[in-house]
Amino acid sequence: MRSLLFLLFASTTIFATPVLILFQDSAILMESLSVSGTETVSVPQDWNVMDVIGAKSWYVVSEKEPSWEEIIKGKTVEAVDEPPSRFEVISTSPLVLKKDTKYYIYNSTLKKWLVLEYEEPQSSRKLVMNGQGKVTLLLRSSGSWNVRYYLFEDTLTGNAFLSVSGVESADVFLISRPAGEASIWKGMYLSASPSREMPEEHESEEVKVYHLGKVKDLDKSPVVNLIETNLFNVNEYYSYSFAVNDSIFDYQKTTFTRSFMTPVDLPGGTVSIFSNISGVDIMIGETSIPDTPKNSLLELPVTDSWDVRVKGEILDERNYKDTYEYERTWRVTVQNLNETESKVRINIYGNMMRLLRSSIKPLKETSDQIVFELIVPPNSEKEFEFKVRSGW
Repeated sequence: MRSLLFLLFASTTIFATPVLILFQDSAILMESLSVSGTETVSVPQDWNVMDVIGAKSWYVVSEKEPSWEEIIKGKTVEAVDEPPSRFEVISTSPLVLKKDTKYYIYNSTLKKWLVLEYEEPQSSRKLVMNGQGKVTLLLRSSGSWNVRYYLFEDTLTGNAFLSVSGVESADVFLISRPAGEASIWKGMYLSASPSREMPEEHESEEVKVYHLGKVKDLDKSPVVNLIETNLFNVNEYYSYSFAVNDSIFDYQKTTFTRSFMTPVDLPGGTVSIFSNISGVDIMIGETSIPDTPKNSLLELPVTDSWDVRVKGEILDERNYKDTYEYERTWRVTVQNLNETESKVRINIYGNMMRLLRSSIKPLKETSDQIVFELIVPPNSEKEFEFKVRSGW
């Protein structure tokens, strides 16, 4: 008997290694076999046959379950007069009851209950296929995967948690969508290129495909290291955001944020963020990220903080009804209660904004966002003003 593994798509490519495609909600397995005439292989437990590409015909048959007479024949049993008071009815013809691991079979000739220890075998199915030459077997089952990252001061580590049954080893591909989404099946392709320091990514119709490489012990739900790399561009700052047409606000807490440029393509997952406190790496926050391409700025909110707080005052405002615009002059005060200096970013959002003047140079300026960055000394405060014209 041969074990069945399988492929995802109708391809004439012959794969030397079984291929496992893990979606977020299911798994597809594929393997190429040589067939000469009619051949029979067993179907693994919990897997269903999707198709046999290249076969002239195929069908699945279930093996006949043995009768209770066949099961009990040759077994050493105990005869009792009464069944247990509470039981599960397994069969009514013949009458078979179950209590824990024991089965009670009523014998009308002896007028006794025959008791035996018995473990029901898993149902067995066989795939019968007819063809000549190479065929590709496609199976489908439940399965899933998720990724967890660990961000330290200047190091990023990521692990993939795989969940699938009935597969010992395969060449694994991770798909960033549930299998039920139609767009997954349009134009998807796999690459046989070897895995590098990070799974190679291929994209079609916004579907992310990460090549994890050959993985052993898949039936044991392994955890596979995805990435472990030093980061050279980690940035830490406190941030606060408000809209240019907001009302004045008293001191509000900021969000402590850590950001860096992604060194490789990162599958979406959970990020645990650590900070070194008194020589010990302590987890200080947790967030999630979407699929993120290489060389993207990844900004991770860690925790809200009253140590750095922001206040906003409107000094002047003017409406222009003929052009549906208005002007506002803001004064922003940033207070730092930390014992060390703090970098702070203030994000202002709006519609069709134009910065008319400001007391400090903006870090970023677009029609819908203006960002100011300032360094605030320990136990002190800084303020700046800006004037913006924007649409209603």
